[in-house]
Amino acid sequence: MILRKIIIILAIVLLFSLSVTAQSNQTLDSTRINPDQLQLPEDVKKVLQDEMVTITRLMGDLLEFMMQGDVIHSVHIAIEIRDTNFRHKADSKEFKKIMKLLPKGYVELNRKFHSAANELVKALDKKDFKTATSFYSEMTQGCFNCHSTYAKTRFPDLVSE
Repeated sequence: MILRKIIIILAIVLLFSLSVTAQSNQTLDSTRINPDQLQLPEDVKKVLQDEMVTITRLMGDLLEFMMQGDVIHSVHIAIEIRDTNFRHKADSKEFKKIMKLLPKGYVELNRKFHSAANELVKALDKKDFKTATSFYSEMTQGCFNCHSTYAKTRFPDLVSE
């Protein structure tokens, strides 16, 4: 019970911090963009922050239902996470604007996160909680990778070595 709460709290903390990813972005090639110099327009920040807040909430819920073996709720939430993407929330003009502003490394991490979410849905559809847990872990690691790359200023103690 305590371990489950710790896992949920860690997942929530990692995912919640994604909401500030847009505030301090940099590319994986740190020689190209200084994270403190990259400024995103407020409307772009809003789109990304909304996505991160939603993902944070859903990841916490998903972990709880997965740990209970609740296939129906787990699948439903995993689908919501998979489909929670700024691509779905923005019109084509806004989406193109966002894509031009975001570093390629961020876009790639986001793509991998949603790909893992898709695989998690497939595993849950098969009631394969062991595989689903692996994809959940991959998603959480993606959050960590993104934060330790793109939110160093915001989370200076979150360092990958």
